[in-house]
Amino acid sequence: MSFRISSSAFKNNDYIPSWYSKPGGNSSPPIGWTEPPEGTSSLALIVSCMDPKSNKEYCHWVMYNIPPREGTVQGKQPHNDVAFEGALQGVNSFGKLGWDGPDESDSDQVMNFTLYALDIRLDLPPAASMDDVEVAMNGHVLEQSKLSGLC
Repeated sequence: MSFRISSSAFKNNDYIPSWYSKPGGNSSPPIGWTEPPEGTSSLALIVSCMDPKSNKEYCHWVMYNIPPREGTVQGKQPHNDVAFEGALQGVNSFGKLGWDGPDESDSDQVMNFTLYALDIRLDLPPAASMDDVEVAMNGHVLEQSKLSGLC
C-alpha cells in the first residue's frame, strides 16, 4: 500500500468548498492518510499556495510531530491551540496559529496539502513556521504525498 493523503471534503484537483475559506467560516478541512511507510517517526503537514501575482508561496497551515499512524485530522481544528491530537500546530504566513483558509483574492489558485513521513520527530518548539519545519525535516523525508485543491 502506498502512503496517500486525502480529504472527505474535496477530491484531488477539485474545488475546496467555500466554508473552508476565510469568508465562509475559516474552518480547517478534514485530512486523512493511509499507513505511513516503515520507519516513520512522525508526520508533518504543510498547506501552501503560490500567489501567481507576486510569485510568493503562502503557508495556510503547518502541523508537525503528528503521530506516525494511519489517521485523520478532523476538520474545524482550533486556531489557538498549539497542540492537539498529539501534534503541534505552527504559525502560518498570516501570523496566526493553525489554519487560515483562502480568501476571495485567492480565486483561481491551487492549495497544496503535502504530508511528509519523517524518520525523526522534529526538535521544534510549538508555533514554528513553515520555513522552520522545512529546514528541520531536510534529509529526513521518507515519503510524501500531495493533495491539491482549487480555490
